[in-house]
Amino acid sequence: IGRLVEESRRRKARIEGMVERFSRFYVPIVLFLALASVTAMPKLTGETTSTWLYRALTLLVVSCPSAFLISVPASIFTAITMAARRGVIIKGGIHLERMAKVKSVLFDKTGTLTLGRPSVHEARCLGAQEERALAYAAALEQYSNHPAAQAIVRWASEKGVDYAGLKVRDLEEIPGRGVIGHVEDSFVAVGNIELMKEYGCSLEAIGEIHHNDRHMTICVSIGDEALASICLIDEIRMDAKRTLEELRRMGIKTVMISGDRYEIAMDTAERLGMDEFYAELLPEDKIGILERMRKKHGMVAMVGDGINDAPALAASDIGIAMGGSRVDMALESADIILVKDELIQIPYVFRLSKKTLEIARQNTLISIATKITLGILGMLGLIPLWITAAAGDDGLTLTLILNTMRLTRVKPSVEKP
Repeated sequence: IGRLVEESRRRKARIEGMVERFSRFYVPIVLFLALASVTAMPKLTGETTSTWLYRALTLLVVSCPSAFLISVPASIFTAITMAARRGVIIKGGIHLERMAKVKSVLFDKTGTLTLGRPSVHEARCLGAQEERALAYAAALEQYSNHPAAQAIVRWASEKGVDYAGLKVRDLEEIPGRGVIGHVEDSFVAVGNIELMKEYGCSLEAIGEIHHNDRHMTICVSIGDEALASICLIDEIRMDAKRTLEELRRMGIKTVMISGDRYEIAMDTAERLGMDEFYAELLPEDKIGILERMRKKHGMVAMVGDGINDAPALAASDIGIAMGGSRVDMALESADIILVKDELIQIPYVFRLSKKTLEIARQNTLISIATKITLGILGMLGLIPLWITAAAGDDGLTLTLILNTMRLTRVKPSVEKP
């Protein structure tokens, strides 16, 4: 976390770059005006050179760019620090700036809107091979980090099924489908209906078991024979619905994407009040939905937690990862990490990003206006050097810092459950 925060300070927002580019022209212009006032103005006005030398020094003092240069970085740094204190890692000012422009948010279902810790609700076996089917399924799933796989392994262990000693080879995990491999020289497939169809299983019986069930269904086949259907349930996160309500009040469109069956996704989407939902998606399909949302609404944020979400997280304008998943690929692909898996922090980051850009612009305008005003007054001899030094440098810096501190007042309007 410390490394990510440190790196975030080096990823600058576009507005920071604009300030730095402006300063490259600003300093030479000020030096030219100061030199011109000493060399040309005594002849044009008839005043002494010492008078204009004093005024030139006043201009140089008031034009010191230190306050101007910190006007934007101070707000960006404060925002990133405030977010980190709330368990949100923002990997740079550029992501904070983009977040303020996001118009729609895509949420993965499993592990993001739900807890990602499914449990076995029931298992229905065809024929008298229940223990064999469950043992072979657990033997394959023990090598997968998918939440559904881990649930099956836990359940098999609780039932005392002996799977650890089974010989497994040719294991292959198929994204969005399941796992296949050989267990004790028998070909075994564990996954969704599509995986069963792909490997030629007879689905007349198994297809009827959970056809209209609104829970996740995992099928088990040995050879070309479907032997079992395992029903899993996963709880919705406590703060998911309130988070989505907050986003909708802010005018952000919410979309759920899932690899689960249509009935399962529809049930979750209806309970949460999603604006749109898409089901039975492969990882590459999620990118297609993301591109469609981008063309339709503008900048898109993606919230996910697993390996299957990594491509969409990388392709989105802002990728937000659930830190509790500890999936390296997802965390590396993301621009923002929710360390504590609190979805309610997403509306907070939206408010923080918008307020940060507002304060950054205010700081820039205050800095420029103050320096121009004091510079003109100093060149006209209407204010002494010590006032320009106090007001144009230290005073201005203090003003900008106090204005930036208003970011500490940005809090989620909905408290955590």
